[in-house]
Amino acid sequence: MDLSWQLVWKCALLVLTGIALLRISGRKSIAQMNVATTVIMISIGELIAQGIIEKTVWRAIASVALFLIVLVVLEFVEIRSVKLQKLITGEAVVVIRDGQLDMQALRKLRITVNQLEMRLRQLGIASIADIKQGTIEMNGELGYELQEAAKPVTKRDLEVLLARLGSDPDGAK
Repeated sequence: MDLSWQLVWKCALLVLTGIALLRISGRKSIAQMNVATTVIMISIGELIAQGIIEKTVWRAIASVALFLIVLVVLEFVEIRSVKLQKLITGEAVVVIRDGQLDMQALRKLRITVNQLEMRLRQLGIASIADIKQGTIEMNGELGYELQEAAKPVTKRDLEVLLARLGSDPDGAK
C-alpha cells in the first residue's frame, strides 16, 4: 500500500477510535473540564499524534483507552470522596463579597481587576457593586449572585406589584 494512503488510514482510524472512546466516556465540553480532565485530554491528543507518526496504531488506541479508564475511575472517586474531589478538582473561590473585591483571592488566582471586570461586562453586569457574591468556579467560569436591587424584575414580581395596585395582570378591569 502506498505510504500516503497508509497515513490517511492511520489518521482516520485513530480519530474515529478517539471519538468513539470519548463518546463512551461521556466527555464534557472543554469549558466544563477540570485540571485532571484537561491533562488527560492533552495526553490523549499526544498519544493519537504518536500513533499517526509512528507505526504503533494499536498501542496508541490501547493507551487512549487506558487513559479514559483512569479518567472515569478518577471521576467516580471524586463523587465518593469530598476530600479527593477538592484535591483533584479544587473548589470555587469567592472573589466578590457584598459588592467588594477580595484582592487577596484575585492575587491567588492571578486574575487582574480588569480581567474580572471584562468577564462581568460579558455577562451584562455593569458594576461590581451589583454583585452580592461572585466566585471563580473550578472550570474558570465566573459564578455570581446579584444584589437584591440589581436583580431583574420577574413576571411574578410584576404580577404582585399589579395586584397591589388593584389591577388585573391580564388587562381586564
